[in-house]
Amino acid sequence: MKFRFRSYWVLAVSSLFLGAPSPAAADAGAAVVRHAAAVSSANALIAEVRVALARPARVFVEYDNPLAGRYRTALSEPRAEHVIPIVRLRPQTTYDYTIFAAGARAAVGRFTTGRLPPPLAATPVRVTGRSSQPLILSDYRRGDGLSYFVFWDETGSVVWYYQGDRFRTGAIVRLPGGNFIFVNRQRQIAEITPLGEVVNRFGGRGSRWGIPHHELTVLDDGRVIFPSRELHVFDDSVNGGSAETTFLVDNLRIWDPANGRVRQVWDAKAAWDILDPGLRLPRPEPQVGGYSWSHVNSVSIGPRGNVIVSSHTRNQVLSLSPDFRTIEWQLHGPDSDYHFPNPADRFYRQHTAAQLANGNILVFDNGSLRPDAEGGRYSRALELRLDPAAGAAVKVWEYRPDTAIHSESGGSAYRLRNGNTLVNFSRREDSRLPLVVVEADAAGNEVFRFENLELYDTRERFVRYRAVAGGSAIMGETMLRPPAAAAPAQHVETFRGDFSIAVDVAGFRELEAALAGAQPAAGGPFDLYLLGDRLVYAKEPCAQEDLLARFFLHVYPKSRDVLAEHRRESGFTTFGFYFRDRGLRWEGACLAAVTLPDYAIARIRTGQVGTRGELWELTIAPERAARAAARPRRRAA
Repeated sequence: MKFRFRSYWVLAVSSLFLGAPSPAAADAGAAVVRHAAAVSSANALIAEVRVALARPARVFVEYDNPLAGRYRTALSEPRAEHVIPIVRLRPQTTYDYTIFAAGARAAVGRFTTGRLPPPLAATPVRVTGRSSQPLILSDYRRGDGLSYFVFWDETGSVVWYYQGDRFRTGAIVRLPGGNFIFVNRQRQIAEITPLGEVVNRFGGRGSRWGIPHHELTVLDDGRVIFPSRELHVFDDSVNGGSAETTFLVDNLRIWDPANGRVRQVWDAKAAWDILDPGLRLPRPEPQVGGYSWSHVNSVSIGPRGNVIVSSHTRNQVLSLSPDFRTIEWQLHGPDSDYHFPNPADRFYRQHTAAQLANGNILVFDNGSLRPDAEGGRYSRALELRLDPAAGAAVKVWEYRPDTAIHSESGGSAYRLRNGNTLVNFSRREDSRLPLVVVEADAAGNEVFRFENLELYDTRERFVRYRAVAGGSAIMGETMLRPPAAAAPAQHVETFRGDFSIAVDVAGFRELEAALAGAQPAAGGPFDLYLLGDRLVYAKEPCAQEDLLARFFLHVYPKSRDVLAEHRRESGFTTFGFYFRDRGLRWEGACLAAVTLPDYAIARIRTGQVGTRGELWELTIAPERAARAAARPRRRAA
């Protein structure tokens, strides 16, 4: 049986059709005639409970799992037919639910959530401690172009997700009514409900309101302030450039989602000298062909209603008056109104600048281009006290991990209401190290640490742009009992495989058993096996360093006629891959598998290529390997 789940089709998971409950259980007049639970086929962590009553009444549902916690939905409006959305769920988890009609317990049932999308399910994580925040909202952009927005609970378990556009995520923020907004691939500001329904879009390529980017900040009245870029052409011949040089110029605009109106409130080119070559990135951005000039990457509202702006290229934080007409002060960078008595307190290529209630400035200091004399490249959360009388900025707090991290782009630092700070180390310079989110207390101690352990190539831009406190509810639900522990890991270390889209440790064992007693077709840094239509790579012991370099795989058919025309001259088809796309590392052993094409194969050439060239190479002739495998073995004398 299928039910219509708003814009999704869903499969009924548990359905209990009950007669009227006893008078002790519920008001007989509001008895449950029938009910059923269903999980969305489009989203494994969204469910609904459908309820039919004998008469109109208000309904809420409580749902529970011993480890995941107990929650209550918001109270519905009185009606006879109800569809109650259920969110804040863990993957592959069974929940018992209880329907309350007219305030009394009326019926019970059960449903089981589905599997996360393979890229999320296969992302290995390590969680230490427990966050003070019941929910953390973040984005996650993968090197394969997939992007997601997620909620974690305080244990680091994913309890909500939304798959965004390919190649595009950025900051996601919440409107007062509970919906979310973000910038999509079409350069629009998109609005979605907690159920993932797109309900509003603004702007887009070619819009007269420019290109929204980086940050969206919701004002108290529900309007949204955002930086946008416009292409402008200036004569840069004074700097030896072209008389028609294109610049990406930032301005600030305010959008009202209620009526769609937009107005510009500040223009960077009216404030600074656009021909100053020190205030631009050294080369144009390839996507648009213009120099990124002021590169505003965050906007926030200060305690006086002033507007705090972070400019990446200027290494500067500035305060605009509440009416946007005046730059009140500039911190660091050109024409700074403050000096740093201790040069090591300076920040470089910062993100998420905010002025706290005490007047201090909190930034995520990326540390890119930091001079060696000031400590070199490392990232931190940094709080500065401003002394207007002395014109000085002094560090009063920072969080730096014990092992230095350089987050070369993105990143965020937000002060929580309890005084802790949520710090997100975004894109990593060293691809062997994880993406990290930390909640640190006032003494700089970690109370919660979330690490994404997936191996990646820095060129692929695995990015977590922002991580923010996510409030206490996703869709009006109330926590009745907090989660007891993190969800059990579905995958160990690194795995994502096309040969079996959801293989986990059991799949590893199955493949391992299939190789038992088999002879490798070739031996080297990785032993190669031909297993049916699959080429299997095996190494034991292996380390993460063995898996970082890209694998090349060239398959030569017996007849070039089977190849695409552009491949016939070279005589082979290439099937290059990263280990994380085809394999699993577990208990020190590594296995990866690639399905071979179904044409007759003359030979296979494979190996790994690092940044300095080829690391190793092996060649297999499948027919020769098959004959060798079938040849009887000689007994040892």
